Amino acid sequence: MQVACLPWILAGVLSLWPLAMPLAARTMYATDTCEIVVRSAKQIVGRNIIKVLSSGAPLEVRDSDDVWAAVRLEDGRTGYVERKHLVDREPYKMTAERLQVETGAQHERLAGLTQQLTTLREEHQRLQKTHGQTEAQLQNVTQKYTQLRQEATTAQYLDTQEKYTALIQSHTEMQQQFATLNATHIALQNSTRLLWFLSGAVVILIGWFLGMLSARWRGRKRQSGYSYQLPG
Repeated sequence: MQVACLPWILAGVLSLWPLAMPLAARTMYATDTCEIVVRSAKQIVGRNIIKVLSSGAPLEVRDSDDVWAAVRLEDGRTGYVERKHLVDREPYKMTAERLQVETGAQHERLAGLTQQLTTLREEHQRLQKTHGQTEAQLQNVTQKYTQLRQEATTAQYLDTQEKYTALIQSHTEMQQQFATLNATHIALQNSTRLLWFLSGAVVILIGWFLGMLSARWRGRKRQSGYSYQLPG
């Protein structure tokens, strides 16, 4: 909102000028906070004031001419203000305050990112130090191993080779024994299954044979007139 308050600003600066004379010269700025009046009619008189608005207050403009603008307040009341006090853009003070808030949030975010970067750098330095120590240890072990291999005698090498050959041979024999044992186990399982099958078949045949004999025996008894009654 553009406010015509130049006379008030000049008066304030001139009133402060005598006080500033004894002091060293310095830069000062006048505030842009002024007030405008909402009136009930298109004329400047003391009795038609509806409300006094501060700089930055939003207004709903319903109609306007070259001098006056018909406006609607947030509370629903309507009135007129001088058109020269109205602007389409956000007042500079409000823009500055909004940007200050946004900048503060960005500063906080930047501070957080800076802290994260510091932590990552410290972690990177620690890992670099650990990596250097590990590389040194590996190099030391490699040197000792190379030296030990160079110092080893031919007899020690042959002894180790013989032990290795014997170990390989023993391992091969154990594998063969395991294969033989596994084959024997499988054969034993198959034999056991066959034995159970044959046993069942023999039992069935014996039962069938006994049944045949019993039937023939009962038939002969009937032919000879012999009967047998089970006890009740």
